[in-house]
Amino acid sequence: KKIYPDGHILCKICGDKASGFHYGVFSCEGCKGFFRRTVRQKLTYKPCANGDKKGCLIMRISRNRCQYCRMKKCLDTGMSHEAVRLGRCPKKDKPSRFNLFKISSNENHDRIDIDKQIKTEELILKIHDSFMAANKEFHALTCRYQQSKVLEVKCENDTKILCSRYLPAIVHFTTIFARDLTPFKKIDVHSQRNLVKQSLLEIAVIHSLYWNDETTFGKILDRFGYIVDILNCEQYGIFGQFLLDMFYSVQKLKKLELTDVELSVMAAMVLFSPDRPGLDIYKNTFLLEQMEDILCLALKSQFAQNHDNCEQLFTKIVEVLINLRTISGVYLEIILNSQIDIVDVS
Repeated sequence: KKIYPDGHILCKICGDKASGFHYGVFSCEGCKGFFRRTVRQKLTYKPCANGDKKGCLIMRISRNRCQYCRMKKCLDTGMSHEAVRLGRCPKKDKPSRFNLFKISSNENHDRIDIDKQIKTEELILKIHDSFMAANKEFHALTCRYQQSKVLEVKCENDTKILCSRYLPAIVHFTTIFARDLTPFKKIDVHSQRNLVKQSLLEIAVIHSLYWNDETTFGKILDRFGYIVDILNCEQYGIFGQFLLDMFYSVQKLKKLELTDVELSVMAAMVLFSPDRPGLDIYKNTFLLEQMEDILCLALKSQFAQNHDNCEQLFTKIVEVLINLRTISGVYLEIILNSQIDIVDVS
């Protein structure tokens, strides 16, 4: 296997091992050279098709996909031609992220399993691509309601109608997100349906954070033809209480300031939970438990790259997921038995 010695810090742009402090930022040789060429040759790049707001995921295995987003990330992380101080990466600053990919060697010290790291990055990239594609489908579904008259929620029946529009869109989002993930295809159809159904409300909270940087949860619901005073909607029966609990869950998760990539991996963790009811334990348990381990590793690797408090943040995420599971347990069966059709979303 290809292995790198431990003791390197990460490139702030793509997450590869940094070779030094270049143009004001710890970066790898590839990103250093890319930035230098761009500045010296005064190159300009075609704007990203995804737009400036979301952009592309820049990782070692995808950094050459979009030069525009790569340069934008160079600038966003603080690269500057005026900041030319160079230096080797000190050992004491080695990142915890590489510790996630250690393997034992015959020399009795730890090395980094690059094959494992690359496979993890490839999985993250695929999950994020599927997450973004599903969001485009979700947006398309909301357009049909935006053309109609917007109403104000005034009674319990209004909240039920709103949920009858919102929840099928979330089912559609989850289905599109899941269907392109190779591990999901290996699961029998009955269990696939159970995984989507059982994870529905938890994924709804995580998904809303994708839009929540530009609007509030109430504004997301406005896309479905109703204006909601979210803090007062608990007076409108069980569906109003459900929307209020969703709002509070979104607000708690928002405080953790997760990236779109981290949200997509979290959504995959929820989707592949191995302890959902109705699964064929003999067919699926090993695959789902294996995916749970892989996705935990993937999420930790992203936290280590993007946040200073990796371990504390992961602990908070586990607490959030437990809380979401509790909320789902309160409302899911009520919703499934309420004559809201969450299956036919075409």
